[in-house]
Amino acid sequence: MNLFRFPTRINAFGNVFCSKGSIVVTSNLRHCVIGPQTMFMCPPGTIVQVESEKGAEVYFILCEEDFINRINIDLKQLMRLFLTVREIPTLKMNDAEWLEITNSIEVVFAEGRKHRTDTLSVEIMHSLFRTLCYRICRTIDDRIEKQQMNPACDTRNRSTVYFNTFLEELSKHYMQERSVGFYAEQLHLTPKYLTTLLRVTTGRTASEWIDEYVILEAKNLLKYSAMNIQEIAYYLNFPNQSFFGRYFKQHTGMSPSAYRSSK
Repeated sequence: MNLFRFPTRINAFGNVFCSKGSIVVTSNLRHCVIGPQTMFMCPPGTIVQVESEKGAEVYFILCEEDFINRINIDLKQLMRLFLTVREIPTLKMNDAEWLEITNSIEVVFAEGRKHRTDTLSVEIMHSLFRTLCYRICRTIDDRIEKQQMNPACDTRNRSTVYFNTFLEELSKHYMQERSVGFYAEQLHLTPKYLTTLLRVTTGRTASEWIDEYVILEAKNLLKYSAMNIQEIAYYLNFPNQSFFGRYFKQHTGMSPSAYRSSK
């Protein structure tokens, strides 16, 4: 769990399976509570932070795109499934689905514990992992199909659509653009209307969402990059280190250096 105590950018396909208790996953500003027999999915590039209750038990699976290609899984199909569920990335599984996937995970772990590196063992491990991935994909695909057949699933209001589009644009442009006007223009709205819409829909203004996304990336870079604070300031498009330091402390209560050394 310590791997994800702080916001961490995952350049891989990520799956979290909670088998006992509950955990809270923050994924690119979205907060999800994950209980027993629930899977959480995040595509590459997601910034993730995990908080767990005492006694929670989870499986983490992280697969880099290079590994996915190496074991001959259709990367385009995997990306399509993960992006389709990005707005609701949690999936509560029934007993049969849960048993099938967790049994497959345990078989992979059991083979991995043998630490054998001969050609046949490597191929066995690749085959087992390929089976696990496709079982996960099938579970996601079944859920998508059921949702598409359910008319009640097409009840998202316009505000929610705008919010999701706003987050998508924010994830693309947050390092260069921090003005509400820019994002309002992308959504073909006025800045005032966008701010009002987000406040009513989420309880936060557009400026607050923008600031939180920038801070999320800053925390990830401070903890997990080799860049010094000045380099991070320039990377995030701040005019200088001093300006970045004041901005970071205003939103977190800590200086960048204090956050970097925190445990």
